[in-house]
Amino acid sequence: MHSSVERIKADRLRQRNAHLRLFLQLFCIAVVLGGLYYLLHRPWLTFGKIDVVDDGKAFPVSEVIKVADIKEPINLFNVSRSHIEDVLQNDLRVENVTTGYAWPNILRVTIQERKPAVYVECAYGGYAKISYKGVVLEVNKGIKDSMAPFVSGWQLGNPYTGDQVDDPSMMALLAFLGKIDPTVHARIAEIVMESGKKVRILLSSGVPIILGDYENLDKKVDTFNTVYKELETKKVKAAYIDLSFDKPYIKLR
Repeated sequence: MHSSVERIKADRLRQRNAHLRLFLQLFCIAVVLGGLYYLLHRPWLTFGKIDVVDDGKAFPVSEVIKVADIKEPINLFNVSRSHIEDVLQNDLRVENVTTGYAWPNILRVTIQERKPAVYVECAYGGYAKISYKGVVLEVNKGIKDSMAPFVSGWQLGNPYTGDQVDDPSMMALLAFLGKIDPTVHARIAEIVMESGKKVRILLSSGVPIILGDYENLDKKVDTFNTVYKELETKKVKAAYIDLSFDKPYIKLR
C-alpha cells in the first residue's frame, strides 16, 4: 500500500516536471520568435529594393517610390504590399497592379497602365482621350498625339479627367477595340459612329470597314482579325469591306 502511494506521487511529480519543461520550452520559443519579429521589423533593418515591371513608361522605380511614399532601401518585412497596391490602383494612369517577392531581396511591382483607345469630341469643346475601360484619361483643347483613333459622329457631354463613360454604344466599341489585334488597332485612322449607332472603321490605308450595329460588335472580332490578316497577307486591294452581315463581303477595286 505504501509503495503504491509513493508511485502515484512519483508519477504526479514527473507529470508536473514534464508540464513545466513544456511550458519553459514554449516560453523560450515565444521569446525567440518575438525577438526575431521585433528585430526584423526595425526601420533601420533595410536590405531590400524595389523592381518595377511596367508595360508603359509612366512608372519607373522613382515614380513608384514617390507615389507610394516609401524609401529605398526598404525593409521587406515592414513594407506594406497592400498599401502600395491600393495607392497605385487609385492612380488614374494605372489599370491594374500586383506585388510579389523575388529572390533574394526584391519587392516586385507589376503595373499595367491604362492605354488610350479612342479620342472623342466633347459637346462643349475640346477632345477627351478614353481608355479601353471607358475612363476619361485626359481632356484637351485639341488632339495632341496619334496614340488612338478619333471617333466622329459621337460626342461626350462635359467630361472631367477620371470620369467613366457609360454609353452602351461607346462601351461596346471600346470592348471591340480591346479584343482586336493591337497591330490592327494601330492602323485605324478614324472610327465613324453613324446614325442608328452603326459603326464604320477607316483604316490608315484608306479602306473603310463597315461593322454595322454596335450591339453585334462582340461577335465580329474574330472575323475582323481574320479578314484584315487575309488582306495584308495576300495584298488584296479592297474598295471597302462589309462585315455587317453574317458573311463578310469584300468589294475589290
